[in-house]
Amino acid sequence: MNARALAAWSASGLCIALSTNNPVYRALVLLCAVNLVLARGTRRTRLRPVLVGVGIAGVTSMTLTVALSHTGTHVLIRLDVGIPVIGGRITLEALAFGASTGIGIAAAVLAVAPLGMLAEAHDIAGALPRVLWRTGAAIGTSLNMIPAVARSASEIRDAQRMRGWRARRIREWPDLAVPIVLTAIESSSALAEAMEARGYGGARRTHFASTRWTGTDVAVAVMALFAAAAFIALRTTGQVADWYPFPSLTAPSVGIPGVLCCAILALPSLTKRS
Repeated sequence: MNARALAAWSASGLCIALSTNNPVYRALVLLCAVNLVLARGTRRTRLRPVLVGVGIAGVTSMTLTVALSHTGTHVLIRLDVGIPVIGGRITLEALAFGASTGIGIAAAVLAVAPLGMLAEAHDIAGALPRVLWRTGAAIGTSLNMIPAVARSASEIRDAQRMRGWRARRIREWPDLAVPIVLTAIESSSALAEAMEARGYGGARRTHFASTRWTGTDVAVAVMALFAAAAFIALRTTGQVADWYPFPSLTAPSVGIPGVLCCAILALPSLTKRS
C-alpha cells in the first residue's frame, strides 16, 4: 500500500480516537488498526511487542486514574484517608474512566502503528514533499537505526553477562551504556561516510523502486479522510456524544452515524493484498 494512503488512514484514525472520549468509538478504531496490520502485514511484521507496550501503558493509566480519582457513587474499596495521595474511596466510576483512558491511548498508538509497520522507511521518506526530502532522509535513517541499536544493545548485554557483569547497582550500568553509545556513534559515522560516497545531497535523488498510486490507495485515502471529516462534523453538531461515568456509571451513548465513520476505517483490511 502506498505510504501516502497509509498516512491518510493513520491521520484519520488518530483524529477520531482523540476527538472523543467515548470508549466504543475508540475501541472500534483500535480494532480496525489491529485488523489492518494483520491483513496487510507480512511474516516479518511483529504486532505482539506493540500490543504488549500498549497494554502496559493502558494498565498504568487505569491504575493511576483509579488511585488518584475518588469520585463516584459505587464504592469498591475504602482506603485509609491517612494514606498519601491514594487514600480514600476506590470507585467503580474511576475504574471505568481509567479503562476508557487506556483504550484511548491504545487506539491512538495503534492508529499510527500501520504507518511504521506496513511501510518501509524509504517509502515514508519518498512520500514527503520535495522541500522535505532531506528531512525525510534523516527520519528514514533514524527509523532504520532504531532496530540496529536495539540489536547492538542485546549483543553487548549478552557479552557483558558472559564476562560476569550483573546489574546489581546503578553505578554498574555505565559498563553497558558506554559500549552501546560508542557503537551507535560508530555506526552513524559509517552511515554518513557511505551516504557521502554515494553522492547524497549532490544531485536529484534516484529510486530503485517507487510505489505507485492505485485505485485501492486512492479509495483508502479518500474514504479515511471522509470518515474523519464526517466524525468531526458529527462531533461538532452533537450527534456523537461524549461519555463521562461520573457521578454515577452509565452506558456510553452510541450512534449509528458515528459507528459507520469508524467502520469505514476497516476498508483497507477488506481489499486484497498484492
